[in-house]
Amino acid sequence: MDDRHDSLVVEGDDSEHVLPPTELDPFTPEPKPPNRKARIGLAIALAILVVLVAIAIYGLAS
Repeated sequence: MDDRHDSLVVEGDDSEHVLPPTELDPFTPEPKPPNRKARIGLAIALAILVVLVAIAIYGLAS
């Protein structure tokens, strides 16, 4: 057993495959809220989707 705290002892058929310690996983930062331009684009896309759904429902009803 190695004295380092980040060492792993792997036994079994796949003992040559070494897994990295969890401390070496890359950090994924928290996502930022969308900026104003992105929110406007999302609102426009949502409005278009609502209009298309309304047209589809109106077309199916007639």
